[in-house]
Amino acid sequence: MTKFLYFGDPHIRGTNPRNRTDSYPEAWKAKLREIWALGKLHQVDAFLQPGDTFDLPDVANSVLNDAADVFSEAPAPIYTTAGNHDIPGYNVAAFGNTSLRLLERIVPQLRVVNDPAKAVLFGPGAIPEVALTFTPYSGNIDRDGYGYSPENEPVGDAYRLHIAHGMLIDHTPPFDRFTLVQEVKTTAQMVFTGHDHTGYGIYRRGDGVIFCNPGSLTRLSASQGEISRTIQAALITIEGGQGNIELLPLQSAKPGEEVLDRSRIEKDQQRQYAMENFAALIQTAGGERVRLDINQIIEAVAEKEGVAPEVVRLALEKIEAARMAEGR
Repeated sequence: MTKFLYFGDPHIRGTNPRNRTDSYPEAWKAKLREIWALGKLHQVDAFLQPGDTFDLPDVANSVLNDAADVFSEAPAPIYTTAGNHDIPGYNVAAFGNTSLRLLERIVPQLRVVNDPAKAVLFGPGAIPEVALTFTPYSGNIDRDGYGYSPENEPVGDAYRLHIAHGMLIDHTPPFDRFTLVQEVKTTAQMVFTGHDHTGYGIYRRGDGVIFCNPGSLTRLSASQGEISRTIQAALITIEGGQGNIELLPLQSAKPGEEVLDRSRIEKDQQRQYAMENFAALIQTAGGERVRLDINQIIEAVAEKEGVAPEVVRLALEKIEAARMAEGR
């Protein structure tokens, strides 16, 4: 039997997001320490996490030191991958210069896996029981369903558990870049995701594949979904070729209405409404509504004008860096 404890995006940072009324740094520390305690209680083989460990690719030394202190307390290895907040732009190749890479070097039990073709094997004997794979965030994720299937050959009869930092969800959202659990193709038997902070819990598909996103470990916005959702982790048990998931609410997580500023909800809703109205007024030559996602606009213009890929990458990196600096 192999056991894991999975938790969503931590978004570690040293300051409060604009919607938080408590101490955000103390909150993420308390939640991680509860995760470690749960892992020890259930005697897990490893902790699993889908990326966005940090809220910025390059955090202050004080934040890095705090993260190193807390991660070093973990009673078992921690496996993760690079989320969009962990790297500049879509450039996974820049991972070596990030705070997450430095954290990996500081904390012996932390391992960041950014190669979807590389499997981490677990099992009590010589024959592996579980083959764990990851897909980091990149410009390719969620394009034609990419990101949610291992890219290696099966390892014997090992149970295939795949983790990805992408927008895999169970409903159609009001934006373009996403993948539906009902339609995605995968060779994994169990798929875990992050990125979407609200999550969808556990989704068991008719073909036997199990999907899970328990939601982010932290609350960053004051949306109604963030206020009402349960902060939870997922206990995974693999035995005899079968997988099971149990969701565990975190006791250290305060109710959303106690830590989030509700007065900003209406303002955010008004802003979203204004953006949708603005989008409805602007049309392409063919009469189609334009997209307001800046990354998609840049990519579309670059493709039409034949701009070199390295120029596009540099532009996206600068935009992402500016966006993160503003705390968005």
